[in-house]
Amino acid sequence: MVKIRTLNIATKLFIWACALIIIFFATTTYLLQQVREDAEVSNRIVSVNHDVDSAIQRMLERLYSVQDNIHRYKLIGTKDAVRFIVEDLTRFGEILNETLEKHPEYKNEWQDLTEDYEITLDPGQSPDHTLAPDTTVRDWTDILEQSLFDNQSDMETALSQLHDAGQHAASIGLYGLTLCLAMGIGGSLILAYLLNRSLTEVRRGIRDLGTGRAPRDVRVLSSDELGELALAFNAMAARLRREEKMRSDFIAMLSHEIRTPLTSVREAVDLIGSGTFGAVNEKQKRFLTIAEKETVRLSKLLTRLLTVSRMESGKLDLKYQDVNAKQLIESTLERLGPAAQAKGVSLDLKEPNETLIFRADAGHVQQVLMNLIGNGIKFSPDGGTVIVGVNKESDMIIFCIEDNGPGIPKNEQGHVFLKYYRGPDIRESVDGAGLGLAISKRIVDGHGGRMWLDSEPGHGSIFCFSLPVKGI
Repeated sequence: MVKIRTLNIATKLFIWACALIIIFFATTTYLLQQVREDAEVSNRIVSVNHDVDSAIQRMLERLYSVQDNIHRYKLIGTKDAVRFIVEDLTRFGEILNETLEKHPEYKNEWQDLTEDYEITLDPGQSPDHTLAPDTTVRDWTDILEQSLFDNQSDMETALSQLHDAGQHAASIGLYGLTLCLAMGIGGSLILAYLLNRSLTEVRRGIRDLGTGRAPRDVRVLSSDELGELALAFNAMAARLRREEKMRSDFIAMLSHEIRTPLTSVREAVDLIGSGTFGAVNEKQKRFLTIAEKETVRLSKLLTRLLTVSRMESGKLDLKYQDVNAKQLIESTLERLGPAAQAKGVSLDLKEPNETLIFRADAGHVQQVLMNLIGNGIKFSPDGGTVIVGVNKESDMIIFCIEDNGPGIPKNEQGHVFLKYYRGPDIRESVDGAGLGLAISKRIVDGHGGRMWLDSEPGHGSIFCFSLPVKGI
């Protein structure tokens, strides 16, 4: 016994589902964490970097305005310039205080801005001195410009990190989705393959069992529920084989034991009927005739039982030779002619367009024709017709026997080739043991051919079988 897996189907499905869930939640958790971090970076850029950048630019605008007004005052000495300087410095101080309240981390960096500086407002004595910026304002401007540069650099770094994090998150999400799809589709295909493989084995065994052949063991490919089903099927098949062998042995033994006394009975009936032991009147002769017919019928039944027993034991000995299909059919029709004439049934041969020669065991093939044509005669009504045809298709010889009988219902057509099977409509009305078609199919299968039927209730039946032209 081959053991491939030790998990049941439910456990396999659970493990597969858990793997998908773990990958899905791991990917989702990572993406959510990355989104949270990106949101924090974005919030810092907006609430800190952008706000500080805007404040610095506004303070620099005020300082540039102060610088311009200082230059104007030194050039022309107007009081308006002084008023503008005071207003700009006041507004500069307000912006500075507001920014430091919102962003106290800049207190150390902007400590010089919060200290008092002296701003010289005396008119310059030379053009160069007049155009020179005030030292205090220049220092403040340098500090703020450096802060602006640092803030913009920090903001660019944050944006670059945000972009890289987004790209990485997109890659992880794509990988996670691809892995989920791969595991989902691949896992489904693998599970379907493994389950279907075990089911195919069981189906094969059941199909073989349904054809009437001896049941064979199926491969046990797993130790799950399907493996247990295969083991149960093998146990059932072994029991059926034992019972079939016992029945075959019993039939063979019974047939052998009955044949000897039956032969003695037939000989005794023949001797009495021939008048060896004295004259026989008409009434006695009639009963002796009945007894003789019954012994013949029992002898034929024993012959068929022995034939089935030999076939099941693999003892079907085929002696191949060249066979003329037309001559074989004509010989069979000649042998069955009296039976057909007694019932008023016509036998018609559809002659082939060419001489058909094939290799087969002529005796066994004739037995198949005898069984099928005999069934056609048996089931055709008085005055009916049995048509026998033969033709060649590719490398196969095909025989077909058509009758005018009652036909076979669709639900019974799959059972007619089984041993001992007889339809419920004919069990009481037509004599037979249900072995003729089973024997015929075994012979055809032994030749490497195939047997089938086409029938409709009320429209007769057509039984066909094919045989390889060159044999096997």
